[in-house]
Amino acid sequence: MAIILVALVVLIAVGVGIAFLMSPGTPTETAQATPTVEEIAPEGSLPEGSLPEQMPLLTAIGSADSTEVIVEVGEGGITRGDFVRLYQPGSEPAPLLEQLIQIELVVQQASQEGVVVDETEIDQQVEDIKQSQAGGDDALFQEFLVAVEVGDEANLRRLLERDYIVEQMILKHTVSEQARARHILLASNGVTDTTGLKAEAEALIVQLNEGADFVALAAERSDDPGSKDTGGELGWAPRGVFVPEFEEAIFSMQAGEIRLVESDFGWHIIQLLDAAEVRPFESADFLQSMGGQQAFAESFIPWIEELQANAEANQLIRIIVPADQLVSLPETQ
Repeated sequence: MAIILVALVVLIAVGVGIAFLMSPGTPTETAQATPTVEEIAPEGSLPEGSLPEQMPLLTAIGSADSTEVIVEVGEGGITRGDFVRLYQPGSEPAPLLEQLIQIELVVQQASQEGVVVDETEIDQQVEDIKQSQAGGDDALFQEFLVAVEVGDEANLRRLLERDYIVEQMILKHTVSEQARARHILLASNGVTDTTGLKAEAEALIVQLNEGADFVALAAERSDDPGSKDTGGELGWAPRGVFVPEFEEAIFSMQAGEIRLVESDFGWHIIQLLDAAEVRPFESADFLQSMGGQQAFAESFIPWIEELQANAEANQLIRIIVPADQLVSLPETQ
């Protein structure tokens, strides 16, 4: 029954579809940039019969703007357009249809759990796509949306809002042991003998123990550009994000403790702000880490499998058009 949702997360939830919209070039331009067989292997350069005849690929039946409901899911549904928009020619249709059902279940569950879309963020995403693809021009933007089979800005917003909701639900229902820390990095910059650097770090720890402000010292002395302007704050993080020496420290320290640790980057003055506890993820960036992937497999996958099983048991899913009837070979359409 259940399909592992790596494709769901990679393709839809964490925004590869949106990344596609953000990347320069329409599908036509991309196709034009793809070398042809003739360009790669000019006529006569290969033995006769070495190029097999290309077999036709399965393609989706219908158009991306179709509103025909192909699956009823609770109080909502999946349209043929939803399927056509994401179907990859030649692939099996059943996994995609399964993923679309799971997405719809997640979106409906999000409504019950009170997840609210941040419209300001959606506005910014729309504007970013408009600028990157059309230079801010309304007419060109509309042409682009038609070219990528999104249709119009209203439908783009709908897709972005669904992506946002699914991402929030993944973060909410992916839990793992996480710790929250901040640090001041004195970078070694490839220097082998870091004795002097260690002495500097120890002197800073003395200042901290005497009441110096960690945030101010981080802003003044830290060599970590990603955290120095936020007081060295690193946020809640699971295992598998930091280098081993750093990770071992933060998952063994007590809240408030300060510890000096050396890594390949240099010397870290670490203060643990909150001891390790099992909690939801705060950032989708962490889902790409080894710890994030493990947490996703161990917590989110079972959660959505149970969600789908309950929906099926309560007869909330009704397939109107089976997966194998959503695709065909070109000559049979």
